[in-house]
This record gives sequence, C-alpha cells and structure tokens, in this order.
Amino acid sequence: MLNNKFFSKVILRSLLSTSLLVVSCMSHSQTMQGESDIYMSDPIEPINRWIWQFNYYALDTYIYRPVTETYVDWIPKTGRVAVNNVVRNLEEPSTIVNNLIQFEFKYATDAFFRFAFNSTFGVLGLFDVAQYGGVERRRESFSNVLGHWDIPHGPYLMLPFVGPRSTRKLVGNIVDGLYFPGTYFNLWQTTLVLGADGLDVREGLLGQEILVEQSLDSYLLIKEAYIQYQAFQYYSNEESMDEFIKLQQQKNQQQTEQDLSDFMDEID
Repeated sequence: MLNNKFFSKVILRSLLSTSLLVVSCMSHSQTMQGESDIYMSDPIEPINRWIWQFNYYALDTYIYRPVTETYVDWIPKTGRVAVNNVVRNLEEPSTIVNNLIQFEFKYATDAFFRFAFNSTFGVLGLFDVAQYGGVERRRESFSNVLGHWDIPHGPYLMLPFVGPRSTRKLVGNIVDGLYFPGTYFNLWQTTLVLGADGLDVREGLLGQEILVEQSLDSYLLIKEAYIQYQAFQYYSNEESMDEFIKLQQQKNQQQTEQDLSDFMDEID
C-alpha cells in the first residue's frame, strides 16, 4: 500500500513535468495574460470522479473516440484545418471585447483585423489569411479577464459531456457565448460549432489514451494536467513561461524528495 501511494505520486509528477516541457514548445502567440494563481479546490471530488468515469469509459469509448477517428479517416487534413479555422474565427469578436476591457488596444485591433480580413478574403474564416500579414491569432477569453481582476479559479469541476473546467472558466465560457456572433446562433448552429471544436480537441488527444489507461489514478492525472495547462495559458511570453517551467520542476523535485523521505521514515 505504501509503495503504491509513493510511486503514484512520483509517476504523476514525472508525467506533469514532461507535459510542461511539451507545452513550452507550443506557440506563444496563442497564450494569454492573467492571474498566475493556479490553485483549484475539489470539494465535490466523489461526484467529479463519477462524472469522469462516465465521460471517459462510456461517452469517449463509444461515441467521442469512434466519431473522431472516423472524422480523421474521412476528412483530409486541409479540410479539418479549414473547419477549425472557422471555429477560431468566430472567437475573434469576443477576443476584441475582452482585450478592450483590459485596455489591450493593440491586441483588440489585431483581433478586429483578423476577423474582418479572414471573414472576407478568408471565405468566412475557412482560410487564415491574416497570419500571412503577420497578425497571429491570440485568444483572450472572459475567464482571463476575471483572472486579470484577481478573481480565483474557484472549485474544480468535471462536467458531463464536456470534461474538466474551473468554475471561473465555466463562467467565462458562458459570457463569451453571449458575444456576437454567438447570440445570433440557434441551438443547432451552436451545437454544430461546439461539435466542430470538440472534434479538433479530441483529434489532438488521439493516441494519448495510454497515459490515462496506465496511470494509477486517471482522475488525478487529468485534474493536475488540466490545472497545469490552465497555468500555462496565463503566461504571454517565452521568458515568463520558461521561468514558470523551472519553478514547477523545482517544486516537483522538492515534493518528490519529501515523499521519499516520508516513505523511508514509515518503513524504518
């Protein structure tokens, strides 16, 4: 029992350290600014765990994964990129407003240019032509605006059909959906957009299921990975991201050494 508990902690922290190195290679043009506090409580963990079991072992196994695999097999890469471009283009209006709220006028102007240019010359966003003009996508959500105002993440939630969310992220997503053009969509159009976004997210996770299936506690693995990913999104430049990775690795190393010390004390 002691061995399982100890090695569970070590393995989880090793996976998270690796994931931090991976996300550091992601495009920093798509990161955001906001509150650096990454703490999330989990007051309803038993319920969250039950929902996680339902989401992964039922919905994902029999619906999400097979549908995504079929989508990838039948739709060529260029077509999937085009669909994703449309979804990302629809997020630009909320990015404009969220940047204006934070007085980030340059980023608001960039988002306006991207939306106007891609919606016209990019054929309703199918093609990201704005990037060829040197204007890269930089997503800004209302959740991040709340972080800018020092509002904490709140409790960690595992939502049915959706997956992990912080309370702040959930509120932010709802507010972002109230912006143009989301307010003009009917239920089926909204479902179509969310479905296309979900396919893109699930496609990026194909082949990673082995990490979940081989983990000693899949719920804890997903929760900590989600918290770390949210932390990554609050760093807007390479220097601060590198510093964040170093700090987290130091914390993981110190905690692992403490776990080893506690383990040795228990077996003495």
